Amino acid sequence: MASSSSTSPAAAGIESASSYPRVETGTVTRCVSACVGKIRLQGWIDDPRSPVYYLVHEEQVALPSYPQFGTEPNVYYIPPRWAPRKYLRQMFGPGVDTAIAKYTNPSRTLLGVLQLFGVTQKILYSYEVTSTDAVGYDENGVEVVRVPIDEPVVVRPEQHLNIT
Repeated sequence: MASSSSTSPAAAGIESASSYPRVETGTVTRCVSACVGKIRLQGWIDDPRSPVYYLVHEEQVALPSYPQFGTEPNVYYIPPRWAPRKYLRQMFGPGVDTAIAKYTNPSRTLLGVLQLFGVTQKILYSYEVTSTDAVGYDENGVEVVRVPIDEPVVVRPEQHLNIT
């Protein structure tokens, strides 16, 4: 889920930044920071430097729910792969199949942006994807997080396997 706002990165995209003192200090809202699944990302939808802008406008993998109602939500969702497609098409519209195809086999940049979910308490105003890392920056362009795009795989030796 990607929360966004045209004026502030408000939680669930409903309230203004003044309602969220954490946002005023550059810290993500509680719902984003406490998300166990690390599925929330907070940012600006109208700033091309924002990872949320990238997910919604460029890759188009984050979609509004029930776009046919024209509510223009500020909460966007990356549709689940395993839910029935008929239901997903009703909930997210005709772009859902393309969105799922894109994040099932992501570009290097998309994979990097997805790696930034839930890795910092700071709001990411911009990002960069290098050949090895995804990097998130604060509002002043200072690096706040760097994560590897490809996580190392460690295979335990057979004598240390956890089998009974």
